[in-house]
Amino acid sequence: MDDLDSFFKPIVLVTGFGPFLNHPVNASWEAVRAMNKEEIENKCNVELVQLEIPVTYENVDEFVPALWETHTPKLMIHVGVSSVANCITLETQAHRKGYQRLDYFNKCPANFACSAEGAIRIHTKLDAERICKDYNDNPLMETSAITSKDAGRYLCEYIYYTSLSVNNKRTLFVHVPDMNIYSTDQTARALERILELCLEQIATDDAAKEVTEKPKNKCLLE
Repeated sequence: MDDLDSFFKPIVLVTGFGPFLNHPVNASWEAVRAMNKEEIENKCNVELVQLEIPVTYENVDEFVPALWETHTPKLMIHVGVSSVANCITLETQAHRKGYQRLDYFNKCPANFACSAEGAIRIHTKLDAERICKDYNDNPLMETSAITSKDAGRYLCEYIYYTSLSVNNKRTLFVHVPDMNIYSTDQTARALERILELCLEQIATDDAAKEVTEKPKNKCLLE
């Protein structure tokens, strides 16, 4: 029975980026892969998948939609490093156009726009402000979190838009500072806490949706 339960656990996907420009060792992937997979899976009853994404627009276009289709994740968290961040930063939105910075292969997307279909700007439906408040209210955390409306119009915002266009109710992007500000261990613990808070919020929303849908189903049966 335990084997069956683990087989059908909902999947949580967390991605970090590979090396680029002034980040030969990318703090985002170092933190993502340092997350305690076993502890998270036992505590949250999920399967955690940690993936490194190359810093290219083509790879995002190829991999991210396939990840959604293959895994149908309960939660998708993308993580990227920011050279200007001084704390954990939860991005609230992403834009479809304006990607004029060259990627690792010295390329830009066609027409400087994300290939994913959608509105000119998409917001996450996760309540990032509430996640930040709950995060900062925890005295055990060694780090702090803020929200942002500017994800940088580079691969970080590009991957965020791509996932938001698939499901903005279960997608979040987190910018992390470089390793000279927060250690890999500190950032990994931060990501674990944010993951937990996102799952709590999704569970609450799912439960509320189930309650509101029950009367409708009852009427249909009658």
